[in-house]
Amino acid sequence: MSYNGITDFAGRTALVTGAGSGIGLAIARELAGHGANVIAADIELDAAESAAAELRGLGVRALGVACDVSSREEVARLGATAREWGGLVSVLCNNAGVSIGRWGIHASPADWDWVLGVNLWGVIHGIEEFLPDMLASGEDCHVLNTASMNGFFPSARSALYSTSKYAVIGLTETMRDELRGTRVGISALCPSPVSTGIFASDTHRPDRLGATGDPDAKIGNFDSAKELSPPLRPEAVGPLVMAGLRDNRAFIFTDPLTRRLIEERNERMLADFAALDQSSFSDA
Repeated sequence: MSYNGITDFAGRTALVTGAGSGIGLAIARELAGHGANVIAADIELDAAESAAAELRGLGVRALGVACDVSSREEVARLGATAREWGGLVSVLCNNAGVSIGRWGIHASPADWDWVLGVNLWGVIHGIEEFLPDMLASGEDCHVLNTASMNGFFPSARSALYSTSKYAVIGLTETMRDELRGTRVGISALCPSPVSTGIFASDTHRPDRLGATGDPDAKIGNFDSAKELSPPLRPEAVGPLVMAGLRDNRAFIFTDPLTRRLIEERNERMLADFAALDQSSFSDA
């Protein structure tokens, strides 16, 4: 039987990283509202436990757990806790993310390690830890990786962030091919601006990665040159995610205006084929 999406979330165990606030909390609320038991993981234990308490108020089981997803060891402990608490995690939302406003040329190795550690390796660690159980279960399961529209087109201010999100898009698309014919689906959530605390990510930066480049080289995170819809409230993203999971969509978008930006990018790419001398590839 092929996988076409999850239609019934009641009684399932779902795990959401970065669930203490923003998009992660909105997804956790939506899953709980559809009857799923939720493990809310966040780098801040207080935020995770607060989220879990709120979710229990919706009539489901919920557990708050502290986890730095950039650490494979911490994600392994999260996996052990999840199995003991809720058995199979059949909905995994690799959502935790950070951002720093810094030109790529001014970024320090610690800057790169931090952003890629959370945004990319956090997704990889989640897949490594939970996907084998999903496949072995024979049940319908789903992985949601939070990417960004910055995973399709960069701004002049997003070298580190876009690098990580382009990679998440590539990973998700590739694994969607790998998982074809199984009972596990995988999707990329690709939000446009959402009113979250991601631009205050520095407050959660580990001490071991505290060294940065020139502090005067910091720049704003938002590129006003792109015409996008006003930032969404996180609560608006939850229903879009649920619809995407039900339909097993490859990409879950949040802003119709970004379609034009993707079309323009593709047109620029196709135009560069004109530079090829087609006669060079002729068999004649």
